[in-house]
Amino acid sequence: MATVEPKAVHGMLVLGEETPFLSHLPMFMFPHDVQALLEVTFDNATHDAHRIYLEDRRTTGTDVYTLSPERFRLSDLAGAGGQPGLISFTGTLFRGHFERGGTEIVDPVTVTVRRLVHFRRFDRHAERPPALTYVAFGKGRELFLAHLINLPPDFDQAIAVRQFRTVSGVPLTDELLATGPRLKIVGRDDRAGDRLREGEQVAARFLDGGSDGVDLRFSMGREFYEEEGELAAVHAVHAH
Repeated sequence: MATVEPKAVHGMLVLGEETPFLSHLPMFMFPHDVQALLEVTFDNATHDAHRIYLEDRRTTGTDVYTLSPERFRLSDLAGAGGQPGLISFTGTLFRGHFERGGTEIVDPVTVTVRRLVHFRRFDRHAERPPALTYVAFGKGRELFLAHLINLPPDFDQAIAVRQFRTVSGVPLTDELLATGPRLKIVGRDDRAGDRLREGEQVAARFLDGGSDGVDLRFSMGREFYEEEGELAAVHAVHAH
């Protein structure tokens, strides 16, 4: 008999300035065992939620911004044909981690999901990738990489790309980034100790329709988030 997914609080990391993105903060326990990346917009009663967020991020220089949403089912995000199912929900926007002393900056905020970039429930029978693997996403001048999470022990990471160039002629257009292409980092094992670091120069290959050669060269930018503790093992109980 299938387990009915309960509604729960699914905390989200907030990335991006001109175009906000949400990255679900997962755990290896149901119903939090999902990696999801969403392109969103923010609104509130005075229609200045995005401005407040943007000015706060630029003024304080804080890396971590999070969203504590109302209770909902993660599976409701995944609609048919890769389109978002649940398209709007409310929550509270925090500077810092909402469970670790963060400061409220917009409450309530209405989140509208414009695009479901990546959605994948963890498979305990999956195999760990042989190489360090990331999901690319972003829009315009902002490009991010999120580590592809698979099996415990694992790690969550979101890091910006400062510069990139293509070798195979396949550019990272907005249209391609909207699909969340997976990239394999050349010469790195899939473990936290080999993760991407600020200022590094790295080579990557497309795993989704790319060539067999080195497709991209990256200059890594700012690391916005890195978490290992919540993904160290399978969790049996969680307060959410």
